[in-house]
Amino acid sequence: MVLILDFGSQYTQLITRRVRQLGVLSLCVSGTAPLSSLTGLRPRAVILSGGPHSVHASGAPSFPEGFLDFAAEAGAHVLGVCYGMQLLVQSLGGAVEAGERQEYGDTEVEITATSSALYGESGVGNRQSVWMSHGDEVVRLPQGFEVVARSVQGAIAAIEHREKRFYGLQYHPEVSIIYCFILSSWIDGDGFKLRLLC
Repeated sequence: MVLILDFGSQYTQLITRRVRQLGVLSLCVSGTAPLSSLTGLRPRAVILSGGPHSVHASGAPSFPEGFLDFAAEAGAHVLGVCYGMQLLVQSLGGAVEAGERQEYGDTEVEITATSSALYGESGVGNRQSVWMSHGDEVVRLPQGFEVVARSVQGAIAAIEHREKRFYGLQYHPEVSIIYCFILSSWIDGDGFKLRLLC
């Protein structure tokens, strides 16, 4: 089961639909739902949606205290999308700031890692067209994270901490089939895996 925490993105229902189109059970709940409401759920993956907020704003929504421990105990992979990535980074001790150049619409990102959980062996320098919609950007990663893709303007576009099963995308891969959001799951020695196929 894939648990989706909704932080107000206009695309959250698209995430839910893309997952269900793969024949995977998904449950969408408010991103600020109390942790007690998640008790008993054993998600194989959690997706933190985007949203219209800034993580710096007073009263900006956040996942409940203890959520990351909950995900770890469930053995779940956690994927933050746009605001969800920024929230994950800030919660783990990284830094998010207002971007010098905001990115909206069709944007190219370039893979910067020779091998990654998100892009496989796609190769350093390979580019993909994605849908961006953000003003803030990640400027410092939490310990243990790696940048695996950047926008052509230099903003961090994708990150991962493979050991802890934390992943982040600054863009919205769920917006259109053209931008290729495929959440693929299978069971093997490593358990649930995420792949982005473009």
